[in-house]
Amino acid sequence: MKNSAKLLNKELNISMGTLRQQILKLANLNQVKDINIKIVINEFDNPNIYLYFIKSEYPNIDMYKNGVKTIIYRAVRENPNAKVIYKNLREDINRRLKEAGCYEALLVNEKGEVTEGSRSNLFFIKENKVYTAPAKDVLLGITRQKIIKICRLNDIEIIEKPIKIENLQNFDAAFITGTSPKVLPISKIDDVIYDVNNILMRKIMELYNEEIKNYLGTVH
Repeated sequence: MKNSAKLLNKELNISMGTLRQQILKLANLNQVKDINIKIVINEFDNPNIYLYFIKSEYPNIDMYKNGVKTIIYRAVRENPNAKVIYKNLREDINRRLKEAGCYEALLVNEKGEVTEGSRSNLFFIKENKVYTAPAKDVLLGITRQKIIKICRLNDIEIIEKPIKIENLQNFDAAFITGTSPKVLPISKIDDVIYDVNNILMRKIMELYNEEIKNYLGTVH
């Protein structure tokens, strides 16, 4: 959040401790325990902060087993490293996803490069190498950073390079990452089919799940 403000040339004068207390107060007043909370800041000079519950949507077991279908969506987010809400874009993507019966839309920029999902980061696998778009072109999600770190610690070669839309059929497997989906296999991008049982991808899924398990063990 603070990084996004910095990228927008704004200073976010908010105490993380105070924000945490407000989140806990919201949860306690509504007597909820496990729920997603969205934080929206409309002003920076005199911060106008909104905290509210949003619907929790997590992939089911079948999605992790058989992968999810995705579509190509031509759109460019200004300042991609910053987490900014684009209401009209989000509404149009949701409409397209509903019409196509797909889980996620993958963004393609003006150069014909597939960069990221509309609410996730994107990775591809070719043989024993993992590919993802350059950091400058995407939102630097926490899960994305964890996946890159896990790959490097386990001697899995990861390459950050532009991925052209015409080269999608050259990859063996693909997956998206994020807080909610974790590591989620992609079965199709439009009409391009991928191997949802790719050995390297399944290994990365296991390594990430183990990372989460270890983290939860340290905070409880």
